[in-house]
Amino acid sequence: MQSPKLINGDLVFENYELVMVEEVEELAQCCEIVLGTNRGEWFLNPSMGIDFKKVTGKHISLEAAKQQIREGLRQESRISSVDEIIVRPDDKRRTCDVSFVAYSTDGERINMGVIPGVG
Repeated sequence: MQSPKLINGDLVFENYELVMVEEVEELAQCCEIVLGTNRGEWFLNPSMGIDFKKVTGKHISLEAAKQQIREGLRQESRISSVDEIIVRPDDKRRTCDVSFVAYSTDGERINMGVIPGVG
């Protein structure tokens, strides 16, 4: 699959040409979009995304945050397994840094970090 490359939700252009992503990079971008969408926010698919209340604010529950990340990644049909989720809360910023390792249905490894609710 091929999609336009996005950085912080904005299309990326190089030399006046739209940059496209494909394969693992495209799948990772789709995961980032799901984790950056507050459930109920997108009117065309209200069930898409995660519950930002469980991954932002002070005193985040690590287990609740991990569960939201896992549920979000399961929304992407090309993810076959989520092997590791690390949540590092930051009470000062009232958010958390999340990194995870997941595998696609093609066996490709996706290893990335995101900050849910930011960007």
